[in-house]
Amino acid sequence: MKTVRIVLADDQLLIRAGIRALVETLPGYRIEAECADGHEAIEAIRRLQPDVVLLDIAMPGPSGIEVARTIRRSDPDTRILVLSSIDRPDIIEQALDAGVNGYLLKDFVLGELQLALETVLSGQSFLSPKIQEMPLRPGLGSNANGTLLTPRQTEILRLVASGRTTKEIARDLGISPKTVEFHRGRLMERIGVRDVTGLTRFALQTGVVC
Repeated sequence: MKTVRIVLADDQLLIRAGIRALVETLPGYRIEAECADGHEAIEAIRRLQPDVVLLDIAMPGPSGIEVARTIRRSDPDTRILVLSSIDRPDIIEQALDAGVNGYLLKDFVLGELQLALETVLSGQSFLSPKIQEMPLRPGLGSNANGTLLTPRQTEILRLVASGRTTKEIARDLGISPKTVEFHRGRLMERIGVRDVTGLTRFALQTGVVC
């Protein structure tokens, strides 16, 4: 299995140590470099060309948003996942506009970090559940009835409503069955239903499936 190479950028040493400790518990992931400011981050990303960048927003030098914007000018492929305690909608929108693939608030648990990494690596976007509740710019990841779902959630909703089993969805999307179950649980909470029938009804009502 290919090891996912990560550059971690955060100006707080203790935060970096904590994130490194979490990442090291996940099989198949390795932190290649740690950066304490925006200049170091840009240099390390260009030099190492990692698979994923874990990026803080508020750093000395170029901010995380500026780092993302700079990297995106020449590199459309590196996955950029913001890890930040900033939950202001305007900042989140700026980060998304700069080309980040996900935004994970720092009150995350290990399972959310793993899910966020898997999601952005699969080419989808990830937003913390709290962010999904925010009034972000109209059309940003929202479906037909205005309920905010990530692209990954919409995809899983479509597959569930089409009658696919958990194992089939996991195989089709290249993720684990536990990740599928996590997404399905989040979907039920977000939509306000208790079972697959409710998810299917919602998907039909909103045009996710016809």
